[in-house]
Amino acid sequence: MRWLILSLALIASPALAQQVADDKADVSVAAPAWARDAGPVLTIDAAHDNFHTIDGRYAPFAALARNNGFRVVGNDTPFTADSLARTRVLVVANAAEDLAPAEIAAVRAWVEDGGSLLLIADHMPFSHAADGLARAFGFSFESSFAFTEPRGPELFSKTNGRLTDSPITPSGIDSVYAFTGTVLHAPSTAMPVMRLGTGWTIFYPKEPWKFDGVPSRPSDDKDLRGAIMATGKGRVAMFSEAAMFSAQRAASGAPAGFNAPQASQNKPFLLNILNWLGRAP
Repeated sequence: MRWLILSLALIASPALAQQVADDKADVSVAAPAWARDAGPVLTIDAAHDNFHTIDGRYAPFAALARNNGFRVVGNDTPFTADSLARTRVLVVANAAEDLAPAEIAAVRAWVEDGGSLLLIADHMPFSHAADGLARAFGFSFESSFAFTEPRGPELFSKTNGRLTDSPITPSGIDSVYAFTGTVLHAPSTAMPVMRLGTGWTIFYPKEPWKFDGVPSRPSDDKDLRGAIMATGKGRVAMFSEAAMFSAQRAASGAPAGFNAPQASQNKPFLLNILNWLGRAP
């Protein structure tokens, strides 16, 4: 069923289906947090029909993390206590298949014991698959699309109030760009990092990219694009858009991600997130 939904998404949006990783993107790191291959293990999930994987559309993400000193590996098996014990940072990006209850319980226990989770879910249908894991930590993803006008790269800055002060947005990070996602809701114990605020329209289509006559609502200050939280001995970071953390090109050749000309701060923003999750020295 998940593959059927994903296929509908790709058919409905040919540009989405033809997104490819930008193998010429700048993935250099001027000041790595750790020496090469000396940092924590960072695992990128591929066991849940993920749209973004270590050797696919998240290859630039993986290369950047590797250049920052992380030992980056892929995962193609269900999450268990034993498999998670070998990693420090778990990245789940645009899963299209729901995690089993036992997997969610294993990830929750692993985080409480000191692990760090980066959970990323894009616009529907991907938001649905991530919601169960998000809810285990008090978060939730809406099965929606979030748009601001004019549609295109979305500016989150400290000037427009959409980017907040936080441990991952210190001085020097004052604007990042996103590229069409959904809505994240966070518990009161979390720290909002990217906030939609007002001025967006949230659409609830039954089929991806088909918006005529579908229910919608205006956004409000509770609608987020990203938030972070410490829980137990561990940490979680959740974001409702995936392209901003990689470097991709559409069929037209247009960049989308930290390779976009206007998104020059997306790469240091991602490094800050990974350093916070990995607990850089």
